[in-house]
Amino acid sequence: MYGKLTVICGPMFAGKTTELLKRILWARNGENKNVLVLKTAFDNRYADTRVVSHNGLSADAKAIRRFADIADLSREAELVCLDEVQFFTGMDMDVVEFVSDLLHGGRDIVVAGLDTNWKGEPFPATALLMAMADEVIKLKAHCSVCGQPAYKSFKKLQDGREIVLGNSDIYEARCNQHWIAERIDRPQEIAAAHA
Repeated sequence: MYGKLTVICGPMFAGKTTELLKRILWARNGENKNVLVLKTAFDNRYADTRVVSHNGLSADAKAIRRFADIADLSREAELVCLDEVQFFTGMDMDVVEFVSDLLHGGRDIVVAGLDTNWKGEPFPATALLMAMADEVIKLKAHCSVCGQPAYKSFKKLQDGREIVLGNSDIYEARCNQHWIAERIDRPQEIAAAHA
């Protein structure tokens, strides 16, 4: 038996973690499934051992630095959920390989994460998982400038670093027009960030 992979993706503030939490709640309470929820130890913005949405919803989670630490738990789970999948890098195993192994073992997987960085470039793990997925749910936010549908994450602090933990203090959701307009207005900073 082969598992099912669902990828929830989109920009910052699109409700990706909220959608993941709805699926966790339904699987645990509605379907009475054994659910393993994972986050990286790196992402401690709201809590060390909970997945927390920007609007305060949460669920208990295992914060990990290595996949080997949860090998037994992942084999026992019927559903494995990973939040902020783009952060699962530099571990003892590639996250795509980890997900593939679980799928081959018959586990269902739901991952949530950013599909692109603030420069509009795909996060490799998310892109590969989207290609493998049985279901892709691409969410949109509201542009912080005009309120229209937003598909991009905009980083207010142009420091060149690809991954910086933050919330609305550092990031905004932007429609394509206001995301690209800001990049055109500040070409030197953008060029320096790509260097």
